[in-house]
Amino acid sequence: MSKFTDGVLASSRGDRSGSSRRRFVQSVGLAGTAALAGCLGGSEGGSTINVLTWEGYGTDTIIDEFESEHDATVNISLLSSDSEGFNMLQSGGTSDYDLLTLNNTWAARHAEAGTIEPLDPDDFPEMDNFLEQFQWPFDSFAYDDEMYALPTRWGWDTLTVNTDEVPEEHYESYEVLWTGGPDGQYKGKMGIMDWPTWNIPKIAQSLGYDPFKQTEEELDDIQDHLIRMFENMGSIYSGTSAIRQAFLQEDIVISPVGNFTMSELRAEGHDWVNVVLPEQGGMQWTEGMCLVEDPSNRELAIEFMNRIISPEGQHSVAWDPAAKSPPVNTESFDLFDADQQEALMFHEDGFDAAETISQQTTPYEFAEDTELWTEMWEEAKADGGI
Repeated sequence: MSKFTDGVLASSRGDRSGSSRRRFVQSVGLAGTAALAGCLGGSEGGSTINVLTWEGYGTDTIIDEFESEHDATVNISLLSSDSEGFNMLQSGGTSDYDLLTLNNTWAARHAEAGTIEPLDPDDFPEMDNFLEQFQWPFDSFAYDDEMYALPTRWGWDTLTVNTDEVPEEHYESYEVLWTGGPDGQYKGKMGIMDWPTWNIPKIAQSLGYDPFKQTEEELDDIQDHLIRMFENMGSIYSGTSAIRQAFLQEDIVISPVGNFTMSELRAEGHDWVNVVLPEQGGMQWTEGMCLVEDPSNRELAIEFMNRIISPEGQHSVAWDPAAKSPPVNTESFDLFDADQQEALMFHEDGFDAAETISQQTTPYEFAEDTELWTEMWEEAKADGGI
């Protein structure tokens, strides 16, 4: 982006459906798991692997070359949320799939449920070339000191602004969300996605609190800031395409969203769209690929994982999808031209800014208060007049 129990965060990471190809099964859904077993060939083993994943991991660049090189078939089934993937594998889908792509702390939840296997870091020599933040040991993908997911791409959720309409001094802090600007000039010109479990940690961090666990007094303060924030919002959006359109139409000029939501606009040449990093930092998400419990062809599955993190695979995963995100392998950086790097990083320094951004953003963690946050969010919307 869910990375959470309610599936909110995965939805926050954009519209997941991608262009269909002959090996794709779109939006498989929990009810279709058993029906897919035969057509996917998950129980046959041999030279077929079945991948449950997000958009971007089944591009022609990756699949065609891999199938030709290994005389194999790769079936890609697209997910709509992390919770969907968890429920599918826990309900018997481990016999239908070999690989799974997930976000942040879901690796630990799958590991505890026994739906995925630990990985041997030595099987992935390219990890030596990863950004330091994502080299093993990487806490988000660890469980009982073992590695359960291979980082593949990443991003951050901070603040998006129309830099033609908003001067830099007005977005150096998240305070603009609840002040509306020094003269209240952005009241009604800001929009927000309806994602409590993604936005509240960011607000908590900006107020100097632990983003994932707050005291009762801190929660009261967060609630007050939520109400003030909603009083300034022009709209609340449930889909990323709607908020992108709102920026294009200049209905809004500021929103607390990140690179995954806005990368498509920047890649299309809208240079006024900028995902900035306020002084308080922001949240960080990371995608990873996992080996499903007892895969039909373990060796082939690991080879596919290595293809994804190869320089060429990283370029395809990062740039080919509509929603674009930076790669983790620094050896792939030279495959992106300057414009692509700037579009992916929203920074004039391109990938030279990657290390700094990764260090200044906080990896998302599972929080026990997600239900409480959702209740707070809904109450604040009502009190704020939204």
